[in-house]
Amino acid sequence: MSFSSTDSSASYAAEVARLLWPEPWEAPHVTRTRHRGDQPHRDAYLFPSERRPRLLVPADVPGSSSMLQRLGSGRGRAARPLRGLLERSVGTRAFALARWPMLRVPGDDLGADSIETHLAECFGTPVRVGIMLGTRRVNQKPVLQVFDLTGRLLGYTKVGHNELTAALVRREADALTTVGDLGPTSFRVPQLLHHGRWNGLEVLAISPLATDARNPVLPSSRHAAMRELAELTGLSGMSLAASSFWDRMRDVADELAREPLGQRLWPVVDDIEFRHGDALVRMGGWHGDWGHWNMGMGEGVLQVWDWERYDPTVPMGFDALHFAAQVIHPGERDARRREDAFLRSVPELLEQAGVDPRVHALTLRLYLLEISARYVEALRHGATPALQRRTAWALALLERTTNEHPAPSRGRS
Repeated sequence: MSFSSTDSSASYAAEVARLLWPEPWEAPHVTRTRHRGDQPHRDAYLFPSERRPRLLVPADVPGSSSMLQRLGSGRGRAARPLRGLLERSVGTRAFALARWPMLRVPGDDLGADSIETHLAECFGTPVRVGIMLGTRRVNQKPVLQVFDLTGRLLGYTKVGHNELTAALVRREADALTTVGDLGPTSFRVPQLLHHGRWNGLEVLAISPLATDARNPVLPSSRHAAMRELAELTGLSGMSLAASSFWDRMRDVADELAREPLGQRLWPVVDDIEFRHGDALVRMGGWHGDWGHWNMGMGEGVLQVWDWERYDPTVPMGFDALHFAAQVIHPGERDARRREDAFLRSVPELLEQAGVDPRVHALTLRLYLLEISARYVEALRHGATPALQRRTAWALALLERTTNEHPAPSRGRS
């Protein structure tokens, strides 16, 4: 997709739809009129608005209005009741007369190839899809809710459309296979239903996870799952310099050294190896994006999704640090206060995660190195203001944690 990284208008929605309904389907366009005649088409309501769409809700699927729950709680006391009223209204005759903006994909042949014909083969039944566009980011992938014609939710589909997002889809497929086969007991992961390529896109279909928003995730449930995940493939203790994690970080830093911001990674890598290469570090697994937006409670067990960043061999404690770091919003007025609170919480967070106090400071630096490299890599595929701010914050904090008198450089060996 070639749109601007700041584009959140209906043109973004149209380009996503064009990926999923390619020629001979005609170009998508926005309309407020109901379709008349027998010409094949796909209509999807644009929510919350044509100007800033986040959802494409299929107009002809009973129950697809449940997608509106993904618009979030909103602000103010009236937001939730109004959203509930809107959700109940979609699909009624009165709403059909309200001229709500729709994205229409016209066609000449209802059986023409599309993401729906591909997924119909995967699920063994005709399907309709709703599309979660989300906030535009460089690693944003269209995420589809897949319904049968009665409106029953069959699963979710992620679509990788460029080098970065296709690699993330492949990583998630591998992670779901690995973690699912190990049978965790304190959390559940989606079942992998399909992984393959269609029309040059990487396609992953997974089962839905049943969660209840009225049942909050308790810290005890989150901590238990985090510990089990870390130990799922077994723990190993070794010197940092001898670990596959460190080999990977050196390779990543070497590759990113060609990038302006990536040049700031190598001095840190060199300093850490000089000072701590012989340090004994316990390695385990991490989810990679351990945040409240990727989990919920269902049937008394934590349900966890979005496994594209899973890694079975990183220093213990990364998930705990990542979860806590999300309260920091670089650029906002209280960012420094939140950062200070985060840094004060590090010893307690890592103690709860089972990390030896002697490597608490090192673990924080390794986490910041990991996440800084991730952000710098993402910038190679396109920059957004939010990503630029977060990258600058992570790199600055990483450099601040380096001792005041850095060790002599040993170069790249």
